[in-house]
Amino acid sequence: MKTFSGNGFSFSLGERTYIMGILNFTPDSFSDAGEYFTVETALRRAKEMESQCADIIDLGACSTAPGKEQISEQIELGRVSQLLPVLKKAVSVPISIDTYRVSVARYALENGAKIVNDESGLFSEEMAQTVLEHNAGWIFMHTGGESADGTAMYKNGVVSAVKESFLDFIEKAESFGIKRSSLCVDMGIGFGKTLEDNIELIKSASSLKIPGVALLTGLSRKRAIGYMTGENEVKNRDAGTVAANTVAIAGGTDIIRVHDVKSAAGAARAGDKLLRGRHPDKIIVKDLEVYAFHGVNPEEKENGQRFILDITAKVNLENACLSDDINSTVSYAKIIKTASAGFCAQKDDLIERAAERVADALLTEYNRIDCVTVTVKKPDAPIKASFGYVAVEIERKRKK
Repeated sequence: MKTFSGNGFSFSLGERTYIMGILNFTPDSFSDAGEYFTVETALRRAKEMESQCADIIDLGACSTAPGKEQISEQIELGRVSQLLPVLKKAVSVPISIDTYRVSVARYALENGAKIVNDESGLFSEEMAQTVLEHNAGWIFMHTGGESADGTAMYKNGVVSAVKESFLDFIEKAESFGIKRSSLCVDMGIGFGKTLEDNIELIKSASSLKIPGVALLTGLSRKRAIGYMTGENEVKNRDAGTVAANTVAIAGGTDIIRVHDVKSAAGAARAGDKLLRGRHPDKIIVKDLEVYAFHGVNPEEKENGQRFILDITAKVNLENACLSDDINSTVSYAKIIKTASAGFCAQKDDLIERAAERVADALLTEYNRIDCVTVTVKKPDAPIKASFGYVAVEIERKRKK
């Protein structure tokens, strides 16, 4: 199972979309303009986001929004040290620290944070060492070498440039000794990109997927959303954020970083149901031996021979796991009975046809099965050669 994981957290990739809730402990955030810039209000907001199904709380103490002057390292560290010690006691979900400064990241990891959300756009050996020492997660954001106020030129296109930067970062991190499962990449919407670049990246999430590495999309309430929706008021961009995040989910993004956690979590659940496809749960029958009369040669239909069947049925087993009730699953014995009967129902020239009949019977009889794979092995095929078996394998999905 591929994961984004580290000390104190683990997120399985490909199963669902995870929600990173934004907690701006600043007086000048572009989105909330200091609404949570007291310990009391920040803690209340963090607890609220957790209750709304945030999987990660992303603490930021230095605004990087367009037009913002960067505060000193000492001020940022002072804000984090004021909130983090009490924040880690207030929530049970992992905390990430949104910073590009190594000293702030090191303090945060030493005091309860589990992930560094690094928006520097650079591979830093000092940051890598900090991540490695704490077995932390490391989110790398592409910037093109620019801030939120600048744009970069991408000779071969923005998607190609972002993908190349991801691969370069991953190679350097792994060479440094950091596991691939500890890494996550972020396309950096709004940083070093034109509005058209941002839209192209959102539409191209699937092209930015790296095997075994989590993909994060952070577009919540940004200028790109305002550009697409025509909405100038930042807090009125949540509907556009939901729509754009759904496109990113369709492309396979693993984590969405958002301000409005409640809307994002509901949209992600719906998106996952609609877009992530089949259930990962399986019922498996291996080496089912049956005697049947299939084959092109007349003697095969007359004398028969043994066949070996492997069956994998994709089924949602969540209720069965919780209820321990046979009615919440599909009985193995019934699968075997149906498969055996379907396979032997008539004499076929081709085992492909016999396999198809088994798949049809299982999907018709058991509506809990979403997809079935049937492998038919023919170990005694009348072929003048030394072999273990010949076989065919088919996969059939339930028609929607």
